[in-house]
Amino acid sequence: MDKKKIIETLFDKKIIKILRLFINNSDKTYYLREISRITKVPPASTHRILQQLKDLELVQETKDRYLKTYSSIKQNIDLFSGLLEDKKSALKEFSDFIANVKGVNTVILHGEEEKDKASLLIVGEELDQTIIRDKTNEIKEKYKFNIIYLILAPTQYEQLSSMGLYRGRKVILYNS
Repeated sequence: MDKKKIIETLFDKKIIKILRLFINNSDKTYYLREISRITKVPPASTHRILQQLKDLELVQETKDRYLKTYSSIKQNIDLFSGLLEDKKSALKEFSDFIANVKGVNTVILHGEEEKDKASLLIVGEELDQTIIRDKTNEIKEKYKFNIIYLILAPTQYEQLSSMGLYRGRKVILYNS
């Protein structure tokens, strides 16, 4: 069993969710309700956990008139980063890349992401298919993850959708 699994099994899942938020976003500041919403941990539990993390000097609280914000104390939270940090996924890397490709309007995950592959619809005008193909090949090598994609013009996508050809679960990964 790997260290990450052991930690997740031994410790409260709510604490781990909040710790992960600060580890993965160590440069950001959050309000209590924002932390609660992002982690899906009830506000009362979030408050209790933040107090614990503050006492352990993993998180600092800043008061600004009536509002409190929370941020990580980077040098202390780094202790957990190797164990709890979310590694960048293949789809996340692809989404970050595609956001910088000229002409892309929307990227849609069509169906479910599987362990080793995902199907994407890339909607846009005048796209450079070579750089998209090269990036999917790079991701395939790096993550052993196959991105199967179809490039459509916006009008093509609208027509095919209205015909009912793209039913099922759709998750927007990028939208300009």
